[in-house]
Amino acid sequence: MKTFTTLVAATAIAACAASAQAQTKPAGATEAAFQSQRAGQMLARLDANKDGKLSKTEFEAMRQKKADGAQTQGAKAGRGERLWGRLDADKDGFLSRAELEAMAAKRFKRMDADGDGVLTSAERQASAGKAKAAM
Repeated sequence: MKTFTTLVAATAIAACAASAQAQTKPAGATEAAFQSQRAGQMLARLDANKDGKLSKTEFEAMRQKKADGAQTQGAKAGRGERLWGRLDADKDGFLSRAELEAMAAKRFKRMDADGDGVLTSAERQASAGKAKAAM
């Protein structure tokens, strides 16, 4: 009887510990998953010739779509060129999957407000709200 009681107590303690451990990290995307997913989405959506990398022409087409065809003037005129210069790390004239993943990693770090390495839906929503407010 004593063995049975000990077994029941040990099982209850293990169940509590497992649920407490599961609550330590909130459900969400890890940095590696976020990087891979974002890079894949960008290539699928923007890589017109499906060569596995983005050309400057494909990149500019995306920027034009975002601007809804509006003319950029003044300080905004050079943004695309500066952004391209930062993203094209190896200066080969293309954005590779690795360069897109590096961009996604920087974005992940900005979005991960509590720095726990997991991007929750609340953090995603907060980041989306900041982006809309900046427009």
